[in-house]
Amino acid sequence: MNYDVYAIHKYNSSLIHKYCKKNYIIKDNCYQKITNIINEIDPFQKMEILIGSGFIEEIQNNKLIGNRLNRGNKPSIIHDIKSKKFFHMMAKNNINHPDWKLKAKPNNGWLIKSHSSFGGQKVWSNYSQDNLTEEIYFQKIIIGQHISVQFLVEKTKIKILCFCKQHFLQEESRPFIISGITTISLKEKIKRKMLSITEKISKFYSLNGLNSIDTVIDSDEKVYLIEINPRPGLALKLLSKIYGKKLFEIDSKLNKKIPNLGTVIIYSPKNFIYKNCNRSFLIYLKNSNQYSELPYKNDHLRKGSPICLKHFSFSKNENLEEKFKKITYKFLKNLLYENKYKSNIV
Repeated sequence: MNYDVYAIHKYNSSLIHKYCKKNYIIKDNCYQKITNIINEIDPFQKMEILIGSGFIEEIQNNKLIGNRLNRGNKPSIIHDIKSKKFFHMMAKNNINHPDWKLKAKPNNGWLIKSHSSFGGQKVWSNYSQDNLTEEIYFQKIIIGQHISVQFLVEKTKIKILCFCKQHFLQEESRPFIISGITTISLKEKIKRKMLSITEKISKFYSLNGLNSIDTVIDSDEKVYLIEINPRPGLALKLLSKIYGKKLFEIDSKLNKKIPNLGTVIIYSPKNFIYKNCNRSFLIYLKNSNQYSELPYKNDHLRKGSPICLKHFSFSKNENLEEKFKKITYKFLKNLLYENKYKSNIV
């Protein structure tokens, strides 16, 4: 897109170094440190800015943006969405949402959720109140198809980019840890309901840029809004492949059918140290457009942390759950188990 990109990030990645003019790695969300770096990069506030996940949830005000053209949402909007105000918004706009309460009995058809949940993290099927420090609420479990809506907002205009099916890891205590997404076609009736929800929330919050919502469609085709994700997320690579340089052009039209594309998150089965893995395999993948967020030298990943993302296409009748398993198994075998007599995981 002909941008000179300066990145401030917590986690290293080979692709960040490949595409960014300069990188700044920080280990925390120190507001003053971030402010100092941005003022060093852009002292006259002439550049565009996008605050991503991991930072925007922790920033308490909009001063960081200043007079810069903001390609995303304001931090103040994020805090309203990730709070009890979210439920009042849905009631005011007559948007369906699973029943919720501040107190409930665990394991009785209710999920335990934190307001800061994302990607299925901080969502539990059971819990110990003594060990839980998050501000939580309880949400009634809705059985159905989990669909995310990817959309672009610019002022009063809304553009639906695509619909994605969400796939989850089979973890008993954390049932909604996301393992990946795949594009999906929906009935026109469902699409209209999705559009109505995006229009209501976009107007209410004055959303901007790339956003998504998580929904559940039950057996009666009733659509429930679960969460709003007011920032670019897992679908970004997929959307870039579909729309290319026109991704952020609100008036551009897609002249083709949405292709069958997906992204799988490959998680580490144990604690992972970069220097102990098959590094030649990672170097080989650096130039592949099928992988992103690849680990970088000196990286230490904990068990259950994402190692990277794999992007793929699929056929209409393909078993996607089986495809996810095969992709993950093949990658981990090449990366970590090259020597069958010695595990390269610690």
